[in-house]
Amino acid sequence: MWVRRLVVGFVAFAVALLVGCQGLSNHEPSSPLSAPLSAPSGEILYVVDNVSVTTYAIDPGTLEPSVAGGSVGLLSTSSSLLQFVPSPDDHFLYVLWSDNQQQEHLSTYATDVSGVPQIPPLQVLNVSSLSQLNIHPSGEFGYAMQSDNSTATYISTLLLFHIKPSGIPQPVPDAQGIYGPALMPTLLYGVNPEGTQLYLESEDANGPMYWERTVNGQTGTLAVDVLLLRPPIRDSVVLGATLIIDYQNALDCSWPRYVNVFPNKPDPLQPLIQCASAMLSACGTATNVQLDPSGNYLFLTDPASQQVRVGSINLPENAVTDTGNFLPFTAQTPGFAFSPDGTLVYALLATDFSLHIFRFDQTSGNLVEGDASIPMPNSAGFSPALRR
Repeated sequence: MWVRRLVVGFVAFAVALLVGCQGLSNHEPSSPLSAPLSAPSGEILYVVDNVSVTTYAIDPGTLEPSVAGGSVGLLSTSSSLLQFVPSPDDHFLYVLWSDNQQQEHLSTYATDVSGVPQIPPLQVLNVSSLSQLNIHPSGEFGYAMQSDNSTATYISTLLLFHIKPSGIPQPVPDAQGIYGPALMPTLLYGVNPEGTQLYLESEDANGPMYWERTVNGQTGTLAVDVLLLRPPIRDSVVLGATLIIDYQNALDCSWPRYVNVFPNKPDPLQPLIQCASAMLSACGTATNVQLDPSGNYLFLTDPASQQVRVGSINLPENAVTDTGNFLPFTAQTPGFAFSPDGTLVYALLATDFSLHIFRFDQTSGNLVEGDASIPMPNSAGFSPALRR
């Protein structure tokens, strides 16, 4: 699994659209990627409200959520949760947080057979300026970025953790890379589903650059940086297992707008597909584009239709086609997340600010909504997991 990020924030698209193009950011955050896993033993959903978490078991047949564990207070109310990361098998939870003295900590929690976190934590590490924690698909390694902006520029240090069978991470003394000084911090994008490549994003005066580093499967150490892609300065990028999506956000007022589909290999020269509005209208109007875990479908948040439309990537015909399936408009960006195996989509809808669950068919692109939804507090976020 790639980056497992807690989905938080409630910025409605309508607000952004009323602002117009002037003054809006042209570069959106990159999106995590995952790949289908075999024989899931349990779909889990965590709803995190401030410093407490509620665990839901999701019935894959009925899409019915059931509370597996009541609200568990992970931290004191004076703390601030920064990142919530389930392990690839959901046997452990990694929580990055800061106390009321602004000191950061990394806590490791075991989970029970239902995925419910167990108190107290197995370990609490004192860390400094740590962010973007990623767990290797094997569960044996972790990576995180440490950024220092004590001067006018950023120095970013890539750290490696060895994770014991007990789930406890141990920091490796030698840094895996030091980046900068630069005006922007270097971002840790994530590890591919095979665990063979780690991806980074940096930025200079000419725009963002994406890099890959080969992972040593025995030690977790990284080979040298190889340039993967330098997109145009206004473009946003989504890295998939086999494809790279490069697109112009519709909130960027330049023309023409497009969604490019590249092969995931270093420095691809030509897109496999260039989708503009003539091919699929949402390619010319989408404010956010995501790639599903199978790598076969684009989810395009389209203000024009007030939908998140599902487009099928047809490589033999060099086209993106409309499947006719869509999510209703969401209440944040992107406002939806895939289960780790890609068979479910969780979407926070703008109609009722509740979390709705959809079954997603990775062969047809078909979406089927379940009958039940989960009311979401204003401050809450959600994180899907897969118990194995």
